Amino acid sequence: MIAGIVTENTGLATVCRVELFTDELKAEIRDRLAAICHGKDKVAAGSIVASYRETLRDFLTRYANKTEDTRKGMIGELLTHILLLKAFPDYEPANPYFNMEEGSIKKGFDLIVFDESEGELRIVEVKSGGAGNRAASTANKALLNTAKNDLKDRLNDTKTHIWLNAINGAKLAMTGGKIKDEINRILEECYAEAAQGDPDSTSKNVILVSVLYEDTADPISIESADEKAAAVIEEGYFKDTTVFSIQKETWEHIVDFLEEEAAA
Repeated sequence: MIAGIVTENTGLATVCRVELFTDELKAEIRDRLAAICHGKDKVAAGSIVASYRETLRDFLTRYANKTEDTRKGMIGELLTHILLLKAFPDYEPANPYFNMEEGSIKKGFDLIVFDESEGELRIVEVKSGGAGNRAASTANKALLNTAKNDLKDRLNDTKTHIWLNAINGAKLAMTGGKIKDEINRILEECYAEAAQGDPDSTSKNVILVSVLYEDTADPISIESADEKAAAVIEEGYFKDTTVFSIQKETWEHIVDFLEEEAAA
């Protein structure tokens, strides 16, 4: 995948352990940060707002006034954009990282991707945190469980704003064409379900993502991630579920790199 990252996968789960913060990973962040935050269309249009340097400044400004837990979450979502889309090149991101209306991160879903190979939308929920006194695999299962519960509640809620945000996000993130049209059609159907008081999580494909900040000397086992995915599938809350787990010792390495880039 990327130098310094060990990846294991089964049919249901993928584990990425970031053992070294290599130049190759730095290059991935450098090359993709603006498109992740603003959407490829805005970057391709040559917008000054979506330049790499301006995106760095904007990201660090948003990061600076957040709590530690929110900071961990911001970096976890950034790593998810980088590594999930690297591991699954058929996934097309359908929403930008930034919330366009205010100096924050977006409201609603952490990430929505369109699986071009299957012609289906997948909704991504990311949870980030440390292991504390627990073993890495145990802590990772807890993060995945929180992601499952939060997403189940959101997908069965009658509030329409999350779907409206998703529709608007897709307009910002993507160029026109058949894929964008299909994504918009699916999102509008989801909006209509909520508006009519009939939301249904069991009709949605989901990806549960955990970002565990823990030394990789205690690695997340692929077997435990696969077991968790199988258990969620057995519960039947979603149409289809996959698990994607990232392990990295700390989130500060990423922030240090971004600050160095901004100062260069």
